[in-house]
Amino acid sequence: MVLIDFQNDFCSPEVAGDGPPTNTNNAATALRANEFAREAAELGARVVYTQQVLDLDRLTERQRRWERADGLCAAGSWGAELFIPPVPGSDVVVKDRFDSWQSESFVEFLSANDIDGLVICGVELVCCVLYAILGASERGYHYLVPSDLVSGQDFGDETDNRAVRDFLRFNQPDRLVESADILARWREAART
Repeated sequence: MVLIDFQNDFCSPEVAGDGPPTNTNNAATALRANEFAREAAELGARVVYTQQVLDLDRLTERQRRWERADGLCAAGSWGAELFIPPVPGSDVVVKDRFDSWQSESFVEFLSANDIDGLVICGVELVCCVLYAILGASERGYHYLVPSDLVSGQDFGDETDNRAVRDFLRFNQPDRLVESADILARWREAART
């Protein structure tokens, strides 16, 4: 299964407001990932987009203490909308927080569809992607992270996003691959 996580608040260069854009890396990554998802779907892979929707009523009391109703990906906002249109035949699963594993809908979707492996694509390595990786690992899922289909805001390559890339490179090098390699394997499998 291909897991895609790209929303306007994290990808659109327009989010920067008056300052310089900080999401151009994320926008480019989202477009590459959607092309990958399209090709993967054509090869028979299941594609799921997760969409964070901040609804204070769905958070715990502790979580509500630290959130504002108009925060990132607020319910009904433009920022909560997917940055890229889902590919035909894909599914969209809503999550309440950065961590998709906290979403009952996400976990139920994996179980109902007998999903055992994930290809994790997304932006903001330090939150959504990292939580997806750690959650998959903790729950015993097979997973791969295409290094060209994960990103962070433009200034993040020298900060926390680099730390997550280093974690993958040094701690889980067998999980970090290029998207072209995944598609090549799937094309080969489809021929046999």
